[in-house]
Amino acid sequence: MKVYPNLFSPLQIGPLTFKNRIEAAPGNTGYNTEEGFLTPETVAYFEMKAKGGAALVVIGESNVHTKTGVAHGRMPCLDNPDILPSLIRTTDAIKRHGAFSSIQLVHPGRRANADYYKGTIYGPSAAPPLFGGPIVEMDEDIIAEVVEAFGDAAEMAKLGGCDMCMVHGSHGWLLHQFLSPLTNHRKDRFGGSIENRARISLMVVENIRKKCGPGFPIEFRLSGTEHTEGGYTIEDMVEFSKMLDGKVDIIHVSCGTFHDPKTNVKMFSSPFCERGLNVPLAAAIKNAVKTSKVAVVGGLNDPAMMDEIIASGKADIVAIGRGLLADPYLPKKAKMRKANDITPCQRCLVCLSGDFVPYVKYPTRSLRCTVNPIIGREQEAMVVKPFEGRKKVLVIGGGPAGMEAAITAADMGHEVVLCEKEDKLGGLINFSEHVPFKIDLMKFKDLLIQRVNERAIKVMLNTEATPEVVEYISPDVIIAAVGAHPIIPNIPGIDSEKVVLAADIYNKNVNIGDNVVVVGGGLVGCEEALYFAQHGKKVKVLEMKPEVIPDGAYLYREALLLEIAKYPIELLTNTICKEIKNEGVIAVTANGEEKLYEADNVIIAVGLKADPNDTNKFRKYAPEFYLIGDCLKPKRVLEAIRSGYDAAMSI
Repeated sequence: MKVYPNLFSPLQIGPLTFKNRIEAAPGNTGYNTEEGFLTPETVAYFEMKAKGGAALVVIGESNVHTKTGVAHGRMPCLDNPDILPSLIRTTDAIKRHGAFSSIQLVHPGRRANADYYKGTIYGPSAAPPLFGGPIVEMDEDIIAEVVEAFGDAAEMAKLGGCDMCMVHGSHGWLLHQFLSPLTNHRKDRFGGSIENRARISLMVVENIRKKCGPGFPIEFRLSGTEHTEGGYTIEDMVEFSKMLDGKVDIIHVSCGTFHDPKTNVKMFSSPFCERGLNVPLAAAIKNAVKTSKVAVVGGLNDPAMMDEIIASGKADIVAIGRGLLADPYLPKKAKMRKANDITPCQRCLVCLSGDFVPYVKYPTRSLRCTVNPIIGREQEAMVVKPFEGRKKVLVIGGGPAGMEAAITAADMGHEVVLCEKEDKLGGLINFSEHVPFKIDLMKFKDLLIQRVNERAIKVMLNTEATPEVVEYISPDVIIAAVGAHPIIPNIPGIDSEKVVLAADIYNKNVNIGDNVVVVGGGLVGCEEALYFAQHGKKVKVLEMKPEVIPDGAYLYREALLLEIAKYPIELLTNTICKEIKNEGVIAVTANGEEKLYEADNVIIAVGLKADPNDTNKFRKYAPEFYLIGDCLKPKRVLEAIRSGYDAAMSI
């Protein structure tokens, strides 16, 4: 029987026959040149998505008219013919794997950013400055110029090898701004009714069709709802979709608007959102249109769920964004009955947060994925490393870094021994088994264990790697992944029975009382606070710095804070824990006042610290020695996975 028969059924889009129903949702890297030309690193990024089996790969936000607006740096520039050589290289790379290529056409409108653009900032209506000078209402001449620019950009895309294009009419960009009553206050034929607010979008579609012909499919991306008071609703978008029906080939359903930053965590769904949150919106639109196909995006990465979406008629296409960063080969694995080996996206938002202009102060322009160490360096991963001979590799420590190192070393052909002093693999991320909003981390941990067990790796549980044990194994290579120790601050009363280290909450089955004080407002401390509040506890978080979660990825931090706000959790910044007493915690507040916070339990979450003595004793027992994970530098799962992969690839 064919696996996921609906997901892997072909679909006719204009003259194109999609081999399956999977679209690689629009995305970009920060690796383009300053002019917006695509580099070899960018080419490899898109090629890997095509190689992984998606039917359609969409190049992300691309400027249509730099004369009247630029949102952020290094965007592909479809109003400059000099982009064509690099665009052709990119589309060729996509198509050599049997996928079709598309590109997302965008005008920022009122969201033009003065850091990258010095001209007049236009919007549907006049407004105070947002990211530059005051917003000037577009007159009909400028509207006509921008409409022509969309059509010209589509022509450029077609010439550059794109098989189709996507018009970006969602998320708060120009066409969305016209659609939204939040930003469109015009009294002329472009304002007021939904028919008037939709006019510019329909003009853009018509212009593209006139210039590119019926054989160049058009996908229109819209937000099914703005998820904010006063914004448009799904009922409005159903009416708009009826206007688009038959004029575009695909209606692509997302949600949210940058106009209200709180909707960012639905636009790019966080772990606190249900998977497929936009499916009901897509289903409403699918039910209303007669000709256009409907695509849906929104935290999708389960092939069974995606197959059901297609089978039930809620959508015709599923678009996967971050899920194809976590595992570009998701489509191929699903088709080859290997869905249990798909690396689950954590929706941790690390990939998007580093370049989330203008909200982050310094864009990193370096793409990263917590669970996929090759993201951001796809070009290197496509080059086969020459095998220099089989070595005996001892990995000490079975946390995420150690498991990734063992898996990668085994895949490289080495003999691998993995020693873990506890009775199971997983290390610190075993806590994920107890926290509902960490279910994807639990799935990833279980997948790493599965991959270890599937390979010829000798796993030695309940085995502490003493110098004697290491000497007996006699490895050629030692990879130390022994972890780090919780920092125990020098606070009077820290040895009280009511004090619990964050690392010990789950593995020691500690009973936590109703009143909880968490010392440390970093990522771990705030996640613990949320967990306890979800279980009915009254929680206070003491953080000595001016802000909580300074170590969190921007978008995940926003999502976590919004979730915390739903519960009676007090976040007390500029507050220092001075002493722990029987009644609770004595703290010094921001104004220097000493205050008692009652607590049944005090959770210490002030971080981890590596001890060189844990690893130095092993250095002399092998010619090659690597430190990875927390014993190298305590950080996130992302760094653990990358360091494990890198060490194994360096052997």
